[in-house]
Amino acid sequence: MIRQLKEKFLAKDARGKKVQKNIIVIIILQGISVLTSFLLVPLTIDYVSASEYGIWLTISSIVGWFSLVDIGMGSGLKNKLTEALAQNDIILAKKYVSTTYISLGVFVTLIFSILLAVTCFIDWAVILNQPDSMKSMLTETMFIVVAFFAMRMIVSLISMILTAHMLPAASTAINTASNLLTLIVILILTELIPGDLRVLALVLSGIPVLIYILVTIILFSKKYKKISPSWKYFDKREMKSLLNLGVGFFFIKISMILLFQTSNIIIIHWFTNEDVVVYNVAYKLFSVAFIMFDMLVQPYWTAFTDAWVKKDNEWIQDSIAKLLRIWKVISLCCIIVLLLSPIIYKIWIGDSVHIPFILSAVMCLYFICRCYGGTYNMFINGTGKIRIQSITLAIMTLLYFPLAYFLAKILNIGLIAIPLSLIATDIYSLFIARIHYKRLLSNSATGLWNK
Repeated sequence: MIRQLKEKFLAKDARGKKVQKNIIVIIILQGISVLTSFLLVPLTIDYVSASEYGIWLTISSIVGWFSLVDIGMGSGLKNKLTEALAQNDIILAKKYVSTTYISLGVFVTLIFSILLAVTCFIDWAVILNQPDSMKSMLTETMFIVVAFFAMRMIVSLISMILTAHMLPAASTAINTASNLLTLIVILILTELIPGDLRVLALVLSGIPVLIYILVTIILFSKKYKKISPSWKYFDKREMKSLLNLGVGFFFIKISMILLFQTSNIIIIHWFTNEDVVVYNVAYKLFSVAFIMFDMLVQPYWTAFTDAWVKKDNEWIQDSIAKLLRIWKVISLCCIIVLLLSPIIYKIWIGDSVHIPFILSAVMCLYFICRCYGGTYNMFINGTGKIRIQSITLAIMTLLYFPLAYFLAKILNIGLIAIPLSLIATDIYSLFIARIHYKRLLSNSATGLWNK
């Protein structure tokens, strides 16, 4: 039986072994990161309040929209750099890195300079549905968050470079280090400084940027010195190549942000600040299933790119089969967590927040569905054939908002309207992605299916 399990789940080839080594390290690091993020929830609520924590979650969602400014160049760099490395073309790799850093750096600086200026004139109390007395504090908080987010967009490109070298575990290590340092700083703040949303924003936004800057300096001065960004290697032709692929990821990102980052905005307007916390606690618990699955799937993105470039279809098919078996195991674990969720909530957050079981059940189903689609999406993203995906997601995003409004306000079914709407509009991941995968692998993809 052990031998059969090894044959089903363990790889024998060099590429597969490299992927699995990354997976093992990612599981350890992500486990620490998840534990840290769970500990941060009650700690942060105690530091400020449930209401202000709900405001912070909403602000984070709004600022997440600004990631669109990269026009998909980060994901484009990941695919193109992987292709260049697979062909051992270091000069081309350096051009991709230099072109991305310089073009994105100039663009982000310009856009965010305008955003920072505009932020001071926006009435954030109205946008966040808060009392007018909080206007000044909210404006200052947004200024802090936007400034650090702009810096993070540029310095976090090092994660794409690590992933392109098939070292996603190293990228995960950066996030884990950021979470651990954040937890330590928040613990210290609770003892020294009264709860303040602006201080919380400074810590949660600034620490990841600091870690990314340190890692970038170290790697480009040593291990990745040969491909470090340089004005000399900036190439307009490669910028066009990166943008052609990046634009597809850009539209996918728009759809994903509108679907996943607007939930808190919707809740804070249709429900209450406290309901934002209720939703996010349930979301965080069951997102562990997706985090676990993502740990196993993410290393395959660039591995699929490498296999696709080298036309290793047998390896691709074998990998997809393994990931589907893993999905079944994770789905079972997700159901077990659902059954134990009342006990888990009690231990985790005590009686400060009540989570309805029906919300937990729908959230469980949502993440099971999302993990299933992630299996095929990772391969499709790795090939760069994402036109069908971007078009379908755009259509589904347009349907999401009226459906959520109908369920929440007309039928009045409460918070479960949000995850139910997400499930109902996830047509691509649940149905089309598998068809797309089969067409690409059988070389029968034509037209939009092959773009």
